[in-house]
Parts: sequence; C-alpha cells; structure tokens
Amino acid sequence: MTSRSDRSMRALRLAPVALGLAMTFGTASAASKLYTFDADFDLGTLTNVNHTVVTNQLQLNVIGSGFPLLWIANAGDHTLSKFDTTQIGASPGREVARYYTWFSTEGPTNYAWSGPAPSRTAVDTEGNAYVLNRHFDGRSALLMKVLANSFIDRNNNGVVDSSADANNNGAISASEMKPLADLNGDGIIQQNEIQDERIAWAVRVPDGVGAPLRNGQLGRSMCIGTDGNLWVGLYYDNAYYKVSAADGHTIAGPIGVPNVAPYGCLIDKDGTLWSASLGSYLGKITNTQSNNPAAYVASSYYHGNFGSNYGIALGRAADQHTLVYLGGTSYSYIRFDSATNAFTVPAAAYYSANSVNTDGSGNILVSKSGGGIAKFSPSGALIFNTAAQGGAAGDSRGIMPDANSDLWQVSLASNSIAKFNGVSGAALGVLPTGNSPYTYSDASGFAAANITVQTGTWTVVQDGGAAGTPWGKVTWNASVPSGASVGVKVRAADTVAALQGQSFADVSNGVSFNAAGKYIEAQVRLTASTDGKSPAVFDVAIASATNYCDVNADGAVDLTDINLIRTAIGQTPAANDPRDPTGDGKITINDVRACTLKCTKTNCAP
Repeated sequence: MTSRSDRSMRALRLAPVALGLAMTFGTASAASKLYTFDADFDLGTLTNVNHTVVTNQLQLNVIGSGFPLLWIANAGDHTLSKFDTTQIGASPGREVARYYTWFSTEGPTNYAWSGPAPSRTAVDTEGNAYVLNRHFDGRSALLMKVLANSFIDRNNNGVVDSSADANNNGAISASEMKPLADLNGDGIIQQNEIQDERIAWAVRVPDGVGAPLRNGQLGRSMCIGTDGNLWVGLYYDNAYYKVSAADGHTIAGPIGVPNVAPYGCLIDKDGTLWSASLGSYLGKITNTQSNNPAAYVASSYYHGNFGSNYGIALGRAADQHTLVYLGGTSYSYIRFDSATNAFTVPAAAYYSANSVNTDGSGNILVSKSGGGIAKFSPSGALIFNTAAQGGAAGDSRGIMPDANSDLWQVSLASNSIAKFNGVSGAALGVLPTGNSPYTYSDASGFAAANITVQTGTWTVVQDGGAAGTPWGKVTWNASVPSGASVGVKVRAADTVAALQGQSFADVSNGVSFNAAGKYIEAQVRLTASTDGKSPAVFDVAIASATNYCDVNADGAVDLTDINLIRTAIGQTPAANDPRDPTGDGKITINDVRACTLKCTKTNCAP
C-alpha cells in the first residue's frame, strides 16, 4: 500500500512516461502499450496480486491464496493428476491432465503402499509442480518436475505434446496420457524416454553424483526453499537432501535431523526447514538458502505429551515469526511457537486428523481422518465443522486452499477429492481422481507463494500486429520497500501457443533487449519484504523496438522522413509502420507533427 506522497510522486512520474510513449510510438500502437489503469491491468492475469486495495496500481493480496491448479498424486497407479479448481456450473472443477510418475508399462498396484507410490507434491512460485515417488519396491526415491506454463519441444514440431482432456469430459483416461517406457531396460528414467513435453525431468534422490544412491529409503518429505530449490527427505535414511529445481541434481546432503525420520516439511521466510516425523518430534534445519552443508544447523523438539504428528503446515504470527502446525493423532492439531519453542493444542473440539494446512487469514484447516473438514481461528477457536460429502468419505490424506480460498480434501479410500466453501464450509462437490490419492503437502502452491515467500505476478500477452515484431524495452514505475522487489521477464513468439515453448528472460527497467515475435508475454513479479511489506507497481510500458519516424532507416529523423510521412497521409499503414508514431492505424498530419518533434537536428536538417 502506498502513502499519499507516494501517489503524488506517481502522478509526476507517470506524466513523462505517458508523454514519451505518445511522442515515440503512441499509446494506441499495436506493438507498444502503457498499462496503468485498472482496465489496463485487467487485460492480463493477476495471481496473488490485485488493483483493488489501492486502485490503478498492482499490489500483493492482503489475504494470500494458492494457484487455480491442484496437483494430486495417485499412489495406487503412479500418476499425478492436474486439476483446474475453477467452479464450472455445478462442477467444482475438472481434471485437465494426468502424468505417469514411473514407467507406464508397470501396471497399477491399486494400493498406496507398494510400488512407486507417489504421495508428496509441491508447487513453486511459477506454478510448476514436483512429485516424489516413495518407492516401496526398493528403488531410490524419484523426483519429477512438471511444467505448468511451458514445455520442452523434444520432437521439434512447435506444439506441446502432452496429456490433455481431448474429449472435454473433465476427466483423464489412459488414452489421454503420454506413455513412459523403459526403452533400454535399465530401470532409470532417461530424458529420451519422456514423451510428455510438460515433464521437464525425472531424477533419483540423491542423484548419485558424489554420493552412493540410497535405494529403499522411501521419499516421504519434500518442500521448496526461499531460493526456489527443493529439499527431499528420505524416511529410513533419517536425512534430507537439497535438490536443484532447475535440473534435479543433488546440491547437498545427507543432512540428518536428530530423532526425526522425515515425513513432510515446509520452509519458512527465514529459510528454516520444519519437518514432521510420524513420531513425537518436530525437526528443524536452519540456513537452507545456503548450498554449504557447514551452514546447516539441525535440531528437534519433543512434544510427547501431545502424542505423535503426521502432516505439517506453517503460519505467521502478527510480528511475522513462524508458527508450526502438526496434524495430531490425539488432538486436532499441535501448535509450535518458534519464538518461545512451546507446544500447545486447541481447547476446542478434537477431531482425528492426519492433515493440516493454513489459509490466507492464518486460520488452521483440519482434514478429519474419516471425512469432512474443520476450521479453527489463529486463537484456536472452532469456526466451522463439516461432515463428509457423499462419495468422498474415508481415510482423508490432505487439505489445501485454492486460488479462490475454497478448500479441497483428498480422500484415499474413495479415490476422490471434495471441495468446500472456504468461508462457510458448505459442500461444493466431489471429483474422481486416480487410484489411492495420497497428497497432504503443498499441492496448490499456497505455502510457497505466501509463507516461504510472499509473492505474486501480473502476466500479460501483447500483440505486436505482425510476425517477427521486434521488441526492445519494458519500463515500469514502482514503490519498493526495503527488502521487497519487483522483477520482470519476457518471452516472444509468432503465435500465442508457441510462447510456452520459449524460455523467459529477465529484463531490467528501461534497458533495451532483443526479442522478436508477433506476441510478447511479460510477467511482472511482486515480492514482499520478510516483514510483509508489499511493493506497488504503478505502471508498466512494453515497447516495440521499431524506430518510429526514421522512415528511410538511416539512423536519423530529418526532413526526408517528414516529407515521406507527409506524402503518405491518408494511407493505411502496416503494423509497426515507422510512419505511424501515434499508433492509430492511419497516417495523418498528427504523425507529421509527432515526428517533427523528434527531428535529430535543428529545423529537421538532414
């Protein structure tokens, strides 16, 4: 949020930006545009940001949320389901893709505790998903990355070849999935064996570089750090490994935690990892943002008086220090205060719960083991308690908020997920999943984008009007508190579909870059300071690299160019025509006047 003086300064900054756009290429130009008002920002996609708290500017949501996608691991058939959580008529959402997390030639086990048995998922701040196979079959734990908004064009055909809902029935069948075959029979997933182009990589943990593989150790814990890299916990190894989010290689490990067999983890804003243990200890590793194992300090805290723990969630106190919530076998949840190192339990009613989570208001969400959910305020008062929805009762293994702050419960026994209204707890419907869904981790990205790092994006696709449009500069004005940041990255292509096949490149404010394509996609990321202060973005200008007014392309604007524009008055220009600096799609006397003001020398001398 900005002060009155900030808003006044914004007006002063905006005036020359708008004037510059008008003089250079015109605010109506197809290839260049200034975004500054609510209507402009509505042309893009807002994820965890808004322009309503203060109008005509972007800021992070006061109440954070997850992504609109939900990633559910199906332990009984080694697959990962991707759900769109948007309410569509009477349907609470729909499954839009499904991916094999292990070789598709090995049939389903129809049991959550045999074979590859994926269960832990995590979502990074870009919306990409990671899924961890536990591997009860004696193999090494396997970690896979699935891209949300990009793909790897392995066959160079220019389109994404991936699982999709071809018949548009809201569910994915085997025929709508890409196979994953062990072509060389070595029991290891190779890059050339991956046919689904949303799957970026699949790597064993640890990857064997610098350390022997740890077979049969069960991958039972995974979370994302403040630097975007992953931490994977092996249960029988009693240790964590730091893994690169870029390519899956092991960065560091093993890092043991006393008394803790990893069973789930999350990382807070300070880079401290908190680990559930399936026992009576809460684990802790500090300084996870470092790649130096000597920097890590591991410890644990005993809560035997309150029973054992299962799932884990994080919250923040009013002064921003970390609160840890553990799924309780004897209480609805167990609360740990990192400022006092003290455990407490809520005084309200008890519900057996394997899974817990938090929402954007700091409320505690409890997935009751037999079905249905309960919601508690940060003080521990019960807000609501719901019964199980029909067709979704039994053996609950997860709860998470979505982009609308509604709540999803995972039911292993009924092969389904159920949606509840996040405010009232009202039942909103049930969707089928794969076999034995087993996901109680950060399946919607809420923790990564609100607890580990408070961040959000505004993304817009801009049409340059012609293939090969040259793009050259993004400029923005913002108020950025100490410790917060605003970053922008872009990618370009000649079709909207092809954008996803391109990599984003970071750009600096007002600094020229080279990119070409009919369309440019710009992502503006706002990240709060560790004390929760949001930046504010007042305007974003995306500019073509077309040199308007220099009609004869000699590097100068002079009388020769002015005469060429004057003689073309009344003509209809092509996209990015240097004779149309006002960008109104026609050549008029206004273009002559605009270019006269840009003349390189006095009196427009050649």
